Order: sequence, then C-alpha cells, then structure tokens
Amino acid sequence: MGEVYHPDPVYVGGYQGSVTAVFNYPMYFKIRDVFAYNQSMFEFRVMYDTEDSLFTDVDALGSFVNNHDNPRFLSLSSNLAAFKSAITFAMTARGIPFFYYGDE
Repeated sequence: MGEVYHPDPVYVGGYQGSVTAVFNYPMYFKIRDVFAYNQSMFEFRVMYDTEDSLFTDVDALGSFVNNHDNPRFLSLSSNLAAFKSAITFAMTARGIPFFYYGDE
C-alpha cells in the first residue's frame, strides 16, 4: 500500500501505476470536510466521478479516517456522531478500509 499524501486525485492517481494500491488521501480529505466541517455529501459523488477517470483500480484504494500522519478526527470535531458516521462511510465505501488504533 503506497502512501501519497496529497488531496488532489490527479496527483495521487499517477502513482497507482507504480504501486498496486495507494491510500485514498483525496477521499480522506473529503471525509474530513463532509463529516468534521459539515460540507455537502455531494462532494463524495464528485470525488467518485473524478477517481473513476484517474485510477486504474478504485477498489484497491485504501479508505481511512485517521492515521499516524494527521490529526485525529475528534481533535478537529468533538461531534461523536459525525465521527461514527465518518467511520461507517470509510468502512462501507469502495476500496480497502483501514482503521487506526484507538478508533474502535
């Protein structure tokens, strides 16, 4: 699983040819924006459409809410229901779900 820390799917998409799978940082930023900062869920549709055209295998993208490189979700928003919704989205969205210790 490659890690390309960048919010732009155009940038990250180019790496999937070099490694089989990459963490879906573009979707990570959308998850944060939608659930922690109350942006529209339509952002997911836009990101899915964008990723479909840029990644060779969208099912091999790693979906996550937290990891060791970023502030924890609950440090951005203390809304526990939003955190649970973000986790549920990441667990059921396309791709490979990854969960960081402490999120359980």
